[in-house]
Amino acid sequence: IFKQGSRLIRNPGPPYAPPQLIWRYTPSTKLITSYRYWWCARVYVEVVRGCSNYYRPTLPLADGRKCIDCMKCRKGGLRDRLYCPINIPPGCGYCSVPALFGPARSRPLDSIVKEVKELIRVGVRRIVLSAPDFLDYGRDWLVAPEPLTDPRSPPPNLRAIELLLKEVTSISEVSSGEVYVMIENIKPNLVNEEVAKLLGEYLRGTTVHIGLETGCNEHHVALGRPSTVDEVIRAVKLLTREGLRPYIYVIHGLPGETKKTIKETIKVLKKISKLGVEKVTLYRFTPLKNTAFEGYPKPPPAVKSRARKLYFTVRKLNFMSKKKLVGQTLKAIGVTSKGGNMLIAYTLPHGPVINVVTETPSRYIGKIIEVEVTKVVSDRVIEGIVRQNIN
Repeated sequence: IFKQGSRLIRNPGPPYAPPQLIWRYTPSTKLITSYRYWWCARVYVEVVRGCSNYYRPTLPLADGRKCIDCMKCRKGGLRDRLYCPINIPPGCGYCSVPALFGPARSRPLDSIVKEVKELIRVGVRRIVLSAPDFLDYGRDWLVAPEPLTDPRSPPPNLRAIELLLKEVTSISEVSSGEVYVMIENIKPNLVNEEVAKLLGEYLRGTTVHIGLETGCNEHHVALGRPSTVDEVIRAVKLLTREGLRPYIYVIHGLPGETKKTIKETIKVLKKISKLGVEKVTLYRFTPLKNTAFEGYPKPPPAVKSRARKLYFTVRKLNFMSKKKLVGQTLKAIGVTSKGGNMLIAYTLPHGPVINVVTETPSRYIGKIIEVEVTKVVSDRVIEGIVRQNIN
């Protein structure tokens, strides 16, 4: 997307801007202070632009087009995968990232570290290394000058990832625990034992988001996803073993959803919740512009659809997960007061919102505190009392 005179131009597809061009422009680190609660919010630092998943969905498009099974996007050359003979947009059918931003391109290390340091200097306390898939970081360098359009091969660039995490976590404010660093999303199919151990070494105790979306393998393929259900389960096992805290994404109302796919999704969610998944986020499918599923109708809310049971299962799993926190002491940062004796606090480094009961809520705004969890308010919120004011 760029300006041509007074007009806004959107490039409808390849060729995409090269890395040296997109990373020439750096975001402002001063404007962050214009945002409400910026000093306790999670602030995202981009480390990868675009996505490596150039598979196409096999489900029919809203206009009647359907995959012709040429397998070009799954087995063709990396550059060939940019183009589909019948112009099906790349990636998961519900996601606009590949079509809009192109294949994954990694940001130079020094640029990332510089932005993180500047944000810390301003006063940011929670930083997320942002990417459609953090494990794409440095993978594009392994196939250059070809574009990274294969979501499964080559495997993660462990050396590049370790250099990035080592540099960022070595910043004094991060290594001392004053500032928290975490990552955003990862593709489960790229998680192996080496990856899990590396992430656990530098990011133990932090959250990581994994897309399941559906518990049916056939549905995964139909949607254009690069992973399988078993790979999601394996990723959860490996990551929790190394001390990370997986959060799972699921989408209801997707094209191809049936009572069978919903039943399978519920079964998988129950299984991975027992493996240590702390939170499941259920989204409603939205047909986005320039995606394969553009033009499909937006489904009704989950409670008014066949996904009703899925909705209540997710709520129950999230509630039960939070019940395990009762009696534990969590570190949190005070955000704002609510009423006369309630402080809203954010769990550190990340977790459920906490209603902290205290007679002097304003005293703790902007402060790091230890909170003893006393009860679960809902599937999203817990309640507690201050045990210690750390700073």
